[in-house]
Amino acid sequence: MRVLYVNQWSGLGGAEVSLLRLLERLPREEVQPVLACPPGALVEEARAMGVETVAVRIPPLKHGYRLGAEDIRCLQRAMTSCDLVHAYSVRAGWYAGRLCRQLGLPMVWSIHDLFTLPWQKLWLRIVAWRYAQAVVAYSRILQKQFGDGLQHKVHLLPHGIDTQVFSPVDALQRGQQRWTFQTAEDALVVLHVGRLMPFKGQHLFLRMAQVLVRRFPPDYALTFWLAGDASMGDPNYAVQMREQARDIDQQVRWLGFQRDIAPIIASADVLVHCSTRPEPFGLVVLEAMACGTAVVSANRGATAEIIEDGRTGLVTPPNDVAALAEGVQTLLTNKLRRQTMAASARQVVCERYTLQQHVQRLIGIYRTLL
Repeated sequence: MRVLYVNQWSGLGGAEVSLLRLLERLPREEVQPVLACPPGALVEEARAMGVETVAVRIPPLKHGYRLGAEDIRCLQRAMTSCDLVHAYSVRAGWYAGRLCRQLGLPMVWSIHDLFTLPWQKLWLRIVAWRYAQAVVAYSRILQKQFGDGLQHKVHLLPHGIDTQVFSPVDALQRGQQRWTFQTAEDALVVLHVGRLMPFKGQHLFLRMAQVLVRRFPPDYALTFWLAGDASMGDPNYAVQMREQARDIDQQVRWLGFQRDIAPIIASADVLVHCSTRPEPFGLVVLEAMACGTAVVSANRGATAEIIEDGRTGLVTPPNDVAALAEGVQTLLTNKLRRQTMAASARQVVCERYTLQQHVQRLIGIYRTLL
């Protein structure tokens, strides 16, 4: 079958990275993918793996905005050559859904976003009811947005991890990563991964770091890595974070955007996930679990569905710097507990959250619509 994947963004956020992993792992004897999205990094990455691409700009969902005539023609041409459309973002579902209805094509709609306002949830349900034949929700908290009336369309399908790529590293690889980021080989490394924007909570991470620097003696060589940039985030916030970290500048490393994030995660001792709002999924938490890196996460959103507190990670109250610092300190000072927890976490990922499982379940959804 030929499947057209439509996405609203051109950059590489979490949803786009998951889309690329999906495109890479689709068995070509079963699925021939085509990608429609704005020009940019996502298109370039997809082309590099041999995926056919179509340049289409997806406008905002605001009054006065609509698809351009040329974009409509491009989408229609791509759709008529495909058996099914998979809209991989909210905007894509709205714009592609109406064209699919006109052309009589089935559409799968992926939902990566949480909506808080009642009118937003109502709009989401109306679009799903009218235009989508199937909806993919990556967590229970995303699934609940659709209420009870659409459960026959909504499929709970967590993201999957390639456990060969995201896996523990040996001492040599660990040392190489630390040398790259000017970090002592025996340092205790605490990592944050995410776009530089308030929602991702780098300000909480840095406040936690300041607390821990005061608590730990200098011989611990405590170091904090922040991976991510403001390319799809908030440049003003990025400047503020640099300023906030000034008093612990010797302990902080700004890694920037890292396309190959797996060995970096695997070379850290603890990954901290501290989003300020409920997380729709939190892919990086699963990645860390697969890498055998201990996780401390805020207890809200989908991450609370993934982590079993005390066995596969630690969860703390949201927006609570003191609790976050306490959780990280607990793991940094107890190597055996850290390693045991990390091993249990990897086992859970290998059993329940593999990329192969995700791809096969998704193809199963496709087949039910054709």
